[in-house]
Amino acid sequence: MTDVIGALERFDDELVRVRREDGTLVEFARADVVAGKPVPPRTSTLLRVGAEHLEAIAGAGWPARHVERLGDWLLREAGGFTGRANSVLCVGDPGVPLAEAFERVEEFYQRRGLEPLLQVVVGAGLEQPLAAAGWHVTRHGGGVLVQVASLASARRTSRSTDHDSVRISDTLSDAWMRLYGRTAGVDPDVVRAVLAGPDTVALASVGDPLVAIGRGVVTGSWLGLAAVEVAPGHRGQGIGRQVVDALLAWGSEHRARSVYLQTVPDNPAALALYEPYGFVTHHRYCYWTRARPDRSPSR
Repeated sequence: MTDVIGALERFDDELVRVRREDGTLVEFARADVVAGKPVPPRTSTLLRVGAEHLEAIAGAGWPARHVERLGDWLLREAGGFTGRANSVLCVGDPGVPLAEAFERVEEFYQRRGLEPLLQVVVGAGLEQPLAAAGWHVTRHGGGVLVQVASLASARRTSRSTDHDSVRISDTLSDAWMRLYGRTAGVDPDVVRAVLAGPDTVALASVGDPLVAIGRGVVTGSWLGLAAVEVAPGHRGQGIGRQVVDALLAWGSEHRARSVYLQTVPDNPAALALYEPYGFVTHHRYCYWTRARPDRSPSR
């Protein structure tokens, strides 16, 4: 005899079907069952992962063109394309007094013709020193939500296993960039370095011409989801969820076990898309700048 643990999907006089945590299905005859009992879900370990560790994972999955270290901080630049690739990842110790660290940050971005920008985890203890030094939170005052889920659990909510209509590539096309819509005025080579630079990346697309896109990247055991966009006129048809399902399947094939994403709290469409997959907020981060607080970078 042996045990099978998972979510019970069928139980009748003929057949029992159980989906294990890794997404695989196990079927056996009802007559072969000797005993069964409900097992409470295991306590998730995802929320125990430190924000600094998860931000390092996310940063590796969205690489900047130039990176300089200041102690544990990462000073990143990518021609102004997205806030994540053009800000300082302020996790850990900069290795110098904060006043000097802030000066070094300003010098780094001034040399590159960019406004200095800091990505700061909410509650990490930098808010008060930043405010005292004259820095401001950008207009997304609610911060960016970093949400996490178990990949196996998220896959159990997939509505189908047929992802043939979603094409997966590691090459970034011009059409993909146009639908993404944040690339105007940016060197295409810089965009490709950020979005297609990691070793294990999936650029999903639907339709010809394109009606939907999405991006997945695997770093260690983590799958990162981003850039799920559906063209106007094609929304509300489940295409966005189809893209997410395909990226989750791709991440599982590449041995990811957990999944993260980043979105703003005032994006109800994104929150509604991801909520059924079981995502929960792990932490938030804000951007701090010397510029006027009504200006805001994209994520």
